[in-house]
Amino acid sequence: MKIKRNFSKLFIFTLAVVLTFSMVVLAEARASDIHELVIMGTTDVHSYIMPYDYLNDSEVDHFGLVQTATLIDQTRANNDNTLLFDAGDLIQGSLLANIEAVVNPIQEGQVHATINAMNMIGYDATILGNHEFNFGLDFLDRAYSDAEFPVVNANVYEAGTDNNYFTPYQILDREVDGQEIKVGVIGFAPPQIMIWDRLHLEGKVEAREIAETAQKFVPQMRAEGADIIIAVAHTGIDPSDDASENAAYHLAQVEGVDAMLLGHEHRRFPSTDYEGIPGVDIERGTIHGVPAVMPGSWGSHLGAINLSLTNNNGAWEIVDARSEVMGVEGREGTDQAIVEATENKHQETLDFVRGDVGETFTSLNTFFSRVTDNLTTQLVNDAQLWFAETHFEGSEYADLPILSAAAPFKAGRHGASYYTDVTAGGISVGDVAEIYIYDNTLQVVKVDGDELRGWLERAADNFNQIDPSETEDQVLLDYGFRGFNFEHIEGVEYQIDVTQPSGERIVNLTYDGEAVTSDMEFLVVTNNYRASGGGDHLVDANVVYTGTEVNREVVIDYIRESGGADPQLTHNWSILPVETEGRVVFRSSPDGADNMTDFESARINHIGSEDDWGLYEYDLSYEESSSGLFNRIRSFFSNLFS
Repeated sequence: MKIKRNFSKLFIFTLAVVLTFSMVVLAEARASDIHELVIMGTTDVHSYIMPYDYLNDSEVDHFGLVQTATLIDQTRANNDNTLLFDAGDLIQGSLLANIEAVVNPIQEGQVHATINAMNMIGYDATILGNHEFNFGLDFLDRAYSDAEFPVVNANVYEAGTDNNYFTPYQILDREVDGQEIKVGVIGFAPPQIMIWDRLHLEGKVEAREIAETAQKFVPQMRAEGADIIIAVAHTGIDPSDDASENAAYHLAQVEGVDAMLLGHEHRRFPSTDYEGIPGVDIERGTIHGVPAVMPGSWGSHLGAINLSLTNNNGAWEIVDARSEVMGVEGREGTDQAIVEATENKHQETLDFVRGDVGETFTSLNTFFSRVTDNLTTQLVNDAQLWFAETHFEGSEYADLPILSAAAPFKAGRHGASYYTDVTAGGISVGDVAEIYIYDNTLQVVKVDGDELRGWLERAADNFNQIDPSETEDQVLLDYGFRGFNFEHIEGVEYQIDVTQPSGERIVNLTYDGEAVTSDMEFLVVTNNYRASGGGDHLVDANVVYTGTEVNREVVIDYIRESGGADPQLTHNWSILPVETEGRVVFRSSPDGADNMTDFESARINHIGSEDDWGLYEYDLSYEESSSGLFNRIRSFFSNLFS
């Protein structure tokens, strides 16, 4: 009996050992079936190859593709299986890009500096963003002609046909741990290119909706053997039912899309920017379960999607996925080969930036440009009026009043340092580029009184609606509204009643002391973006002048002809005074350096301290005057204005 019991114990022990060993072997076998594939991505590089801020003529450590390249190298060194894509907006944006496209356009036999850098890094494919179309299709084709990687776009067609203008997708033959895998990559641009660059594109191409186009091509890619499909889309994340420009939320719901590399919004995903959206998991970096990444802009971040794959008799399956964005700031190292390859173009850009224009007799900044008339926008409007008054003298439009529209382009969108801040004294081309940062061309439109009012109403969406009877704090500015859409229109007088809903805020609109009526007609000097419908300020604008003049160059010519920049505020617009029960503030609680207000930024720039964050109260009841703004900001630091 004792022997039998001992035998039973021995049997049970042996069985346990065997089972444990079997489970370990099985677990190891299963683990060996898991293959990791890292999808890396960049977006919105905008030809910021070097870690250099050309507008401020200074080195930086928080952006630049030569720094991103080191992160790419590190990721490749740490992972056996990687792919690298870009989500568009490559060849426009920095002043280096301006050199390549406008000042000294690349010629046959020359490789665009950004494309050359990407060739050196070794991209697997790229797509086209909206800004690729800013200089027209001929320049686009020329710039990408030397790319050593596929350029794909599925939703731009030859006008009036079902023929894709570009290659819609590519199926890449790759290996993962020695096993063959077919990776399909498909590209999308915002369909709004037909509005923003209508004059370049109309009659040549047409753009269709992103999600609908994906529904057409993704099954086709599967049928052609794609094991996994990566949607690379120059689009952001908007959960609205009718989202079109930022359509990733709906793209993720297209069956067959396995992962998404996104761009356009100059934001990061995953991040708290998208917290609370149904179906969005910012911990794992997924949208409706589809892993996605959006890696900032200007080479500030590298996005990475880690896919865990299994291969069951040739059928690849994604069993797990996670996304992350990695910033370049605080990391050492630049890709010296790319630095050397870009050095001549970089120096040419510096020489251009440092070119002398003349003098400004007053400091020009945009710190308060979203709440009051501003010297920076005044200068642009003065220059544009100067050009138009000369151009239209003696023309068929000579009897029409001429107005001018300008917006504060740098108004805090990218953080506390993103403001125009040009001090009095000598002014360079780079300083003017900080005032007018875009490569827009000058255009003039004819509008009636209703169209003019609608234009101003759209700009007035800069403000939240304020309830005068509310006793709790109310935030004045809509920080989701982009500063470049807050147009100041010179030549008319008007006030903005922020207590009214959107579309009903413009009051006391007059020209030369008389109320503006529907039958009045005006010429308005603007730029190609606005004249083409960008920002939804105008619908089917009546363009009466389409020039080749770059708006920035008009400002330069004006300063030189005038003997210097000396804008004088006209105070032609203001916020309508109103009494409120509670406080109207600029922000209910500071969010930190990534999301500061104009006023927090102004304090930091002038005082140089980020201590003692506070609330800033705006007195809506104060009547505007030449110094009224300073009196309206009551809970502000007095030494800011010393």
